[in-house]
Amino acid sequence: MELRELGFSETTYSETILSIKLGRETNAAPIGVLLGGENRLILKIYSGGKTYRMFLGGAEDCVVNITDNPILFYQSIFEKNRVRFIPARKVSSPRIGGCYAYVECEVETIVEYRDYIRVLLNSVLVEVCGGGVKTYNRAGPAIIEALVHYTKLPHYMSVDLGEAEEILRRIRVFTDIVSHSTKDSMLRSIAYRILRESENIFVTQRRSS
Repeated sequence: MELRELGFSETTYSETILSIKLGRETNAAPIGVLLGGENRLILKIYSGGKTYRMFLGGAEDCVVNITDNPILFYQSIFEKNRVRFIPARKVSSPRIGGCYAYVECEVETIVEYRDYIRVLLNSVLVEVCGGGVKTYNRAGPAIIEALVHYTKLPHYMSVDLGEAEEILRRIRVFTDIVSHSTKDSMLRSIAYRILRESENIFVTQRRSS
């Protein structure tokens, strides 16, 4: 299967979960991915995080895990000890169990910029494990959007306070969407925690600046 058939695009980020291994250290984190050619993917990773350090530290491969499950996105940020890693087939980095497709990749090039790196990946295996058509609900996508925005907040707190305020405003909107679109107590709890943690980052870093 080609990467484009999975929904990857040169112009629109696909929100995925990246799993990466360096030595004995393994990490999972949400990451936006662009199509970089027939068998290539492009990552833009901001400085300061573990994934950033692992790529610069010499990680040679990774797995792009494809899912729309908000619980998996949540665990990859707030409950990393609950992420269920399983062996990959072609690379040393593990997959994340429960996803419906996997793209195993080798690192081709890394370009360093002032506050981020651009990583070009070469896909060595694409595997679709399942996943059918489902009705659309707003709660899951809103949680994933809130998590994606949450990961950007620390960076913008240090470079653009106005953008950080806008990110926090959007997270509040996403939380409100979850609150009004589901009665699921777990999804609501996740949304409220994302908002609470975001507000804590905003207040704490603003006081220290």
